[in-house]
Amino acid sequence: MGATVIVDALWGDSGKGKTCAYLARRDDAALAVRAGAGTNAGASVTLPDGTLVKARQLPTGWVNPRTRVAVGSGVLVDPAVLAAEVARYGLDGRVMVDGRCALIRPEHIEAERNDRHLADTVGSTCTGNGYARADFVLRRAQQARDVAELAPYLGDVAREVNTLAASGATVLVESAQGTLLSLAFSNDYPYTTSDNCTAAAAMDDVGLNWRLVTDVVLVVKAMPTRVGAGPLPHEMSHGEAVARGVAEYGVVTGRPRRKAAGLDFSLLEYAAMLNGPTQIALTFCDHYDPAMRGARSRGGVTDRVHALIADVQAATGAPVTLLDTGPGLDDVVELVPVHG
Repeated sequence: MGATVIVDALWGDSGKGKTCAYLARRDDAALAVRAGAGTNAGASVTLPDGTLVKARQLPTGWVNPRTRVAVGSGVLVDPAVLAAEVARYGLDGRVMVDGRCALIRPEHIEAERNDRHLADTVGSTCTGNGYARADFVLRRAQQARDVAELAPYLGDVAREVNTLAASGATVLVESAQGTLLSLAFSNDYPYTTSDNCTAAAAMDDVGLNWRLVTDVVLVVKAMPTRVGAGPLPHEMSHGEAVARGVAEYGVVTGRPRRKAAGLDFSLLEYAAMLNGPTQIALTFCDHYDPAMRGARSRGGVTDRVHALIADVQAATGAPVTLLDTGPGLDDVVELVPVHG
């Protein structure tokens, strides 16, 4: 099957974690690998038994008991966050961390919390990622292989990713945040994250050979959100989001997410140009049209969402293959076979 890269089109919080978990289970993925900056963004998914899973360090593919999970060498690791997720979800023996990952230390977190530019102007999550990455660039950060507590997890993730993908096994690469938050591609600097968030960046984070990529799934949120400062086209007030029953709150910070009433298709076209998607996962369809809530078959797709699908496909040049219709892992409509 090769490797599938899962990447957010816009400003994050689109359901990449759910998409990864869904594909890991459906396609019996051998490995799910976390790409992205580090622990500054969270993923959440509601399991069939109602359990709400929240993760900041590890990809959510572990919901399939046969899927191992890993952290690519380009991703910052907070040992405390990693240990908490391994313990919370019983993942001993299923986790690999590349020994070359740079570490987030308590002093990085403290420095960001005291940095008024990051906290007040940029609206950073202040989880230490920017300061840790700066230390890594300056070649003075610790790496995962430098600390005894991470020894049980260490491995060459790049080797593992490429070996499995070349063998035909399914490998999922779960990116973080969103394309339009990319440090070097966003027009909204300094209201960005500390790294790029494109499909190519995700491949680089985990050391994946581009020839082994089978699919790029661009996750498009029907009603985009943004946390922190920076422009958000078609933004509604938080009061309106609450009144409409579509208010959201951040996984990491708990802050209200700023909510848009709909998509900006020129920005979506730009994101598609940067990422080259082979397919689209259109998420939060139940926010866009409440009649879609919990739909799991094509017959449940409303006329309003059919029209949105056509517009998204026109903007991206890729087929919409998955519709997210609710918080549950199984609240998904498959429109066409995922593998193109």
